[in-house]
Amino acid sequence: MKLHNKNAYPRLCLELLSTLETSLPDSLTYHAVSHTIDVANVCNDYIERYGIDENHAKLIRIAAVGHDFGYIISPKNHEERSIKTLSHLLPSILDQEEILLVNGMIRATKVPQDPKNLYEQILADADLDYLGRPDYDVLSERLYQEFQYYKVVNTQEEWLDLQINFLKNHQYHTPFAQEHRKPLKLQKLEELKEKREALEC
Repeated sequence: MKLHNKNAYPRLCLELLSTLETSLPDSLTYHAVSHTIDVANVCNDYIERYGIDENHAKLIRIAAVGHDFGYIISPKNHEERSIKTLSHLLPSILDQEEILLVNGMIRATKVPQDPKNLYEQILADADLDYLGRPDYDVLSERLYQEFQYYKVVNTQEEWLDLQINFLKNHQYHTPFAQEHRKPLKLQKLEELKEKREALEC
C-alpha cells in the first residue's frame, strides 16, 4: 500500500474539502460541502460499526470526500467527473488496486445504486442516509431549491412526484440501514403521498 506517508492521506482529504468549499457554486444548496462532510461522518460511523481495517477505512474516507467532486464542473455525470479528477491526485498515494476500489465506491453512489461489495454498500447508504433520518425535511428542502434552480422540477407537484417515485424505488444495502433507516424512510414516503393527495383537493 502506498499510504506509507501518514500525512499524505489526511492532507489529500483536507485539500479536497477545501476545494469543494471554495469552488462549488452557491446554487448547489444540497450538494454543498456540508453534504460531503455528512457523508464522510456517516462513513466513519460505518467504519467503526463494521470494524473496517485501517487501510480500507482510509479508502472509504477518500471516496466519501471525493464522491461529489465532479459537481465543481457539472451536476451531469458527476460521478465519472469525480473519478477523472481524482485520477490525477490518487496515484501519488494509492496503488492501482486501491484506486479501483475508490472508483468503485464513487460509482456506487450513482442512482440507481448497484454496489458490489461492503465498501460500496457503505458509500451508497451513506450518500442517501438522510432519507431515513429525522433531518429529512430540512435536507429535502435544500435539494428542492437546487432542483428548481437547475430546472429539474418547476412545481411542488413535480417535486413531490419525483420524491415519491425515488423513495419507492430506493433500497438500502447494509443491514444497519435496512434496520435503522428504512422504517423512517417508509414513514416519510407515506407522508409525501398524503401531501400529494392534498394538492389534488
